[in-house]
Amino acid sequence: MQIQNAMDAILDRRSVRQYKPDPISEEQYEAVMQAFDWAPTARNEQEIRAIVVRDGELLQAFAKDFEAYGAKEGRVFKNFYFSAPMFIFLVGPRDFPFTAIDAGITAENMAIAAQSVGLGSLIIGCLRLYLQDEASAEWRKRFGIRDDEMFTVGVALGTPTNHDQPKPKRKPGKITVIE
Repeated sequence: MQIQNAMDAILDRRSVRQYKPDPISEEQYEAVMQAFDWAPTARNEQEIRAIVVRDGELLQAFAKDFEAYGAKEGRVFKNFYFSAPMFIFLVGPRDFPFTAIDAGITAENMAIAAQSVGLGSLIIGCLRLYLQDEASAEWRKRFGIRDDEMFTVGVALGTPTNHDQPKPKRKPGKITVIE
């Protein structure tokens, strides 16, 4: 397995919405989970927990319920994970003020690691409202999300069908320097 250097992985990474059905190798999985484990967190709390789902039928069933929930809310949520062979739910304590920030840092660590080992990723936050709603109580239980925890963000992982996605243009004026 060829590993990209960090800067190349950052610049080459794209949000992937088309995956091959190929399973993720154990070596690739271990690299991504090591990046998860070593992500920095506020106060070094290491409070973010990963729930790894590799069961495609389970993800399809969850996606169907999520789609129905979205329809009731007037939103369209179809196949949120784009049939990636793996989806990782990142959860953390509801009462810790930096849970969401730490989860974002962790998700990016995982996405860069995935890119570096030839995987594609998609960081997904649209599940958050659903997983806070009573409508998802059975799913939270099934995924092992405790009552004192909240879903923060998820990461879809798999082999992209297209490795050569164009680089989107960068918006100017995003950096302010004060000296």
